[in-house]
Amino acid sequence: MSAPTHRLCPECRTEYLLTAERCADCDVALVHPDDVPEEAPPEELPPASELTGVRVAPLAWMRALSGALQERGVAHRIEPARPGDAPEGQRPDVFGNVQLFGLYVPEEAAAEAREIDGSIAAQLLPEEAPALAGDEQEACPACGTALSADAVECPECGLAFG
Repeated sequence: MSAPTHRLCPECRTEYLLTAERCADCDVALVHPDDVPEEAPPEELPPASELTGVRVAPLAWMRALSGALQERGVAHRIEPARPGDAPEGQRPDVFGNVQLFGLYVPEEAAAEAREIDGSIAAQLLPEEAPALAGDEQEACPACGTALSADAVECPECGLAFG
């Protein structure tokens, strides 16, 4: 072992002067730098083509979704979207000419990622949030008024459905 020039926290790897004894953040004993094991490199995700697509959206949405996924420890990849990347049922043209990005996760994390994405969708696009079960709403094609699934005519404009 060489003569130490500093001490390290084995938890957060913060460097301290030789006179320091404990990490101010982690409250653990400091050690000689040679006594701290090498950090394992982060596990590399496969290319997006081998992952499950969760959402295609503008960068602001991707940042919100990525932050929420990081908080839950869900590994993910964000890449510029390619034609055909939008998951089934999602309209890729919603955002016009804005640059779109795709977010991809391993298959085993897809359900959790979609749940998180759904809560972000409810915040960012409340008018497009899924209707509550048992309270299915449709919109009148003529005036946009909310209708129950069994409506026979629009109460606002009188358009008959048949």
